[in-house]
Amino acid sequence: MSPLRLRLRLFIAVIAAAFTLAALPVTSASASGFVPLDGDGSSWAEPAIQQWARDMAPDGIQINYTGDGSAEGREKYIEDQNDFGGSDIAFLTQGDPFGAGLETPTWNYSYIPIVAGGTTFVYNLTVGGQKVKNLRLSGQTIAEIFTGAITNWDDPRITHDYGSKLPDQPITVVTRSDGSGASYMFTRWLAKEYPSMWNSFCAAHGGPKSSCGPTEFYPGFASSVQKDGSDQMASFLASPISNGAIGYDEYAYALDYGLPAVKMLNAAGYYTLPTASNVAIALQSAVIDENPNDVDFLMQDLDNVYTSKDPRSYPLSSYSYLVIPRDVGGGRNKQPPPSWTTAKGTTLSTWLNYVLCGAQQSAGNLGYSPLPKNLVVGGFQQVDHLPGHVATPDLSQLMGCNNPTYSNGVNHLIADAPQPSPCDYVSAPLDCTVSGGKAVAVDAGGGSGSGTGSGSGTGSGAGGAGNGDAANPAAANGAATGGPTAKASFDPNTGQEVDTGSNSGSPQSIAAEPVMVASRPSEEALLATLTVLEILAAVCAPVLVGAWVQRRRKRG
Repeated sequence: MSPLRLRLRLFIAVIAAAFTLAALPVTSASASGFVPLDGDGSSWAEPAIQQWARDMAPDGIQINYTGDGSAEGREKYIEDQNDFGGSDIAFLTQGDPFGAGLETPTWNYSYIPIVAGGTTFVYNLTVGGQKVKNLRLSGQTIAEIFTGAITNWDDPRITHDYGSKLPDQPITVVTRSDGSGASYMFTRWLAKEYPSMWNSFCAAHGGPKSSCGPTEFYPGFASSVQKDGSDQMASFLASPISNGAIGYDEYAYALDYGLPAVKMLNAAGYYTLPTASNVAIALQSAVIDENPNDVDFLMQDLDNVYTSKDPRSYPLSSYSYLVIPRDVGGGRNKQPPPSWTTAKGTTLSTWLNYVLCGAQQSAGNLGYSPLPKNLVVGGFQQVDHLPGHVATPDLSQLMGCNNPTYSNGVNHLIADAPQPSPCDYVSAPLDCTVSGGKAVAVDAGGGSGSGTGSGSGTGSGAGGAGNGDAANPAAANGAATGGPTAKASFDPNTGQEVDTGSNSGSPQSIAAEPVMVASRPSEEALLATLTVLEILAAVCAPVLVGAWVQRRRKRG
């Protein structure tokens, strides 16, 4: 056989093999015993879930998650339309005043806490061409804004809290139109702390005439707009056309969209942000169901969180959960969903082993707070009832878990949590600096600087500490004074974590990174096709060149 014919036959064989490979399904995940999983629900927890899905994609774990609201996540679990649901609350044992009635889960389930965080009030307000980034409000004022009693930014009640008069600008209240855990957490706080105000508002907008209770479907009202999902709400608030608007969502969205967050007055008299440590401190007061045999095992009662007297606590702190299949207990049919398989159990439990341990390392930078040890241990107890689960860590000391809150028997996130700045006390002036450990007006401090309020000291001159920082009381006279709490702080205007280490000339912002879930089938198919084309190019070029050379030689 001539060399030319041999090359041509080889060329045809390679093309046939390449197209055969392209036609085969992508099986990289199944090679490790993993299968793709679909989940949906809480958009409050969505940034964390998507980031942690991305983290495990290189290991062959594919988690596809859609943040379409807690109510949707629970409903689809009941109907066996997802592999797991995300929800900030338990299944409803009584009807929602504006939504669904009693929820009766068809299939066995467990609640897995995945992350803690704060429901935050984000806003868009400009004064004299400059964005307001240091707004502080009491719970009473927040409640009056979101029930329509306060409709303008120059209202005296806002002036009293803020410490300065804001412009004559109508307030646009932004609420969620879908079944949202953030709406439920906010209205639960309203119902507990301001029952008369909330019940009157609720009744006036179609709710019960007596006791209303919390709802996942915040009622629309005059001067309000409603948005479907956390991203739509945050995107609307970030738009230049939304000047004067205020809404609510998890702190991660404030970081992702560059929106300022309201410092909220706590029961100790300090204005605080939902930093990782402030949320962890507040949730020490949560009452957790600790009975492993209870269907509500690990669920939260937040009444005492709202009234915590720790000066560092953020009042609207809470946990978010996943609803996952369970082998025994719970559910009307006393079995896991029909679509559940052992391969799904292997995949989900492997991912949850990461979520409850190493993933918590990134919670703070994403705008959340890591889970404490008791909920991590409880979470693994729930994983042990997931059909098809892999082994979980040793629960006695969580050895190898790598959860950032717990080391040698100490919760360092809480033990090392800094006290708030005196400038964040309720009676402190807006333009404030710390002198002799006390909050004083900038002019009274003798300084000529006009600081912006960064805890790491962005002001100039002796009075440049500005508005102070709830997470770094060492900030005064334009610079942190050092000590064990000077390693990291949070900008009081944006709430973003900044590095104040001595080797850094200026604070470096650590913002949450918007992420997408990796390893989608369409992307894998495109990658496979491109790979085939590269193979063809590599093989065809030598064959065609060789044939051309042979023809040239014969002609010669």
